[in-house]
Amino acid sequence: MKRKKFKTEMLRNKELLEQEHDIAKITQIEERLKELESQMSNIEEKKEEISNLSLGKAGYVYIISNLGSLVKAFKIGMTRRMVPQDRVDELGSASVPFRFDIHALIFSDDAVGLEQQLHKQLQQQRVNKVNFRKEFFRTEVSELQTIVEEIDPTAEFIPTMIAEEYTQSLALEESEQTLPA
Repeated sequence: MKRKKFKTEMLRNKELLEQEHDIAKITQIEERLKELESQMSNIEEKKEEISNLSLGKAGYVYIISNLGSLVKAFKIGMTRRMVPQDRVDELGSASVPFRFDIHALIFSDDAVGLEQQLHKQLQQQRVNKVNFRKEFFRTEVSELQTIVEEIDPTAEFIPTMIAEEYTQSLALEESEQTLPA
């Protein structure tokens, strides 16, 4: 849709340029055409990037935890979504009682390979040894951090397990128990 608008605008400006005789206006139209061409180029690049993400191996590998639901277990998966947080939010919607904490979102041109590499290194700690589509691993957050830093030293890893909803729920439960009847 945007491409069509840009092409129409560019065509209109080219027609104006052919009819214009005022040097100042010609310069202004030429500058506008350059700006439109640049924006069109950006759209093409974005389109190619989205296409590569959906068709290729590129994407994000995520490492998440849910302390209230999964004690010392982490989900390691991948998504090709442009906004990986959307996938994490989806996973933490109705299936589990609390939202997930994100420990790492690692962009990779070969996210499939990176995910497989992590799964292979943690194979012995796999929770479900029958269904490999269940990507949960019982381990320590420090071990995961070490593995991630070995694979990609530039990847940001957040070792803290905030478990905000879980800790708030525990606090409310505790306060309810201490109230006089």
